[in-house]
Amino acid sequence: MSMNPSPAHFRFHAWRRAIGNFSLIRHRHCDGQLVSMHQSGTHWLKFMLANALSYQYELPPPRFNHANDYIGGPKDPPCHAPLPHLLSSHSIAHPWLGQRWLRLPRYVVLVRDVRVALVANYAKWATRYGVDFEEYLQGDPHGRRYNSDVWWCFRFLNSWGPLLTQSASATTLVRYEDLQSDPYRELSRVNVAWELGLKPEALEHGIAASDKSAMAAKDDPARPPGAVRTSTQAPLDHFDGAAREWFSDLCAQHLRYPLGYDYTRW
Repeated sequence: MSMNPSPAHFRFHAWRRAIGNFSLIRHRHCDGQLVSMHQSGTHWLKFMLANALSYQYELPPPRFNHANDYIGGPKDPPCHAPLPHLLSSHSIAHPWLGQRWLRLPRYVVLVRDVRVALVANYAKWATRYGVDFEEYLQGDPHGRRYNSDVWWCFRFLNSWGPLLTQSASATTLVRYEDLQSDPYRELSRVNVAWELGLKPEALEHGIAASDKSAMAAKDDPARPPGAVRTSTQAPLDHFDGAAREWFSDLCAQHLRYPLGYDYTRW
């Protein structure tokens, strides 16, 4: 496997990139924001919430499975006036977000086992990347080659980890694996965190209307395919013995906030 930057060098690089990213501060005037890792179930969570909101408020269901008409990006205007203004992004947390003087919305932070997220990202973008999985796995510490890689995931987790620890009342952690095992419980936690007031029947409808077939039927033709994973191969099978040892060592060196995941276990 390739040579990697020292932990101190990587921390400095991550800080330098984060300090210049003011997106979350510029777009903080909303009722709640979902910030998520790439390929962590973002579309699924948004689609369930959008279907629950449409049911409760008797509005049209989301047009596409990304549900941007209900929970859009920072530049998307609110589309349904009765609803709270909710945003979604993959933004790295700015170091200032921990300052008490800065008034912020309530964040829901959606994460996934980094190894599985990397396999899903590679499957979606392999043609564009033009490299084999082993080369992609090594990533680019400078953040130029891939839209998401192991270094981006470390930056994301290390930036949100302190806020999840220090500001638990304003920042809610949702793990994809928990969402998969008990979607009603996790959707209810988001409902409480954002004070949406969704009734149980609305939550149940949101879940029932958001299975894989329903989401696949609402692919946005203007976006690349891959929002709904169809492969049945176990994600960790992509890692051979050397890659597993390398990855576990990399996490031990650079990942300060694993957020409940154990990357020494395979």
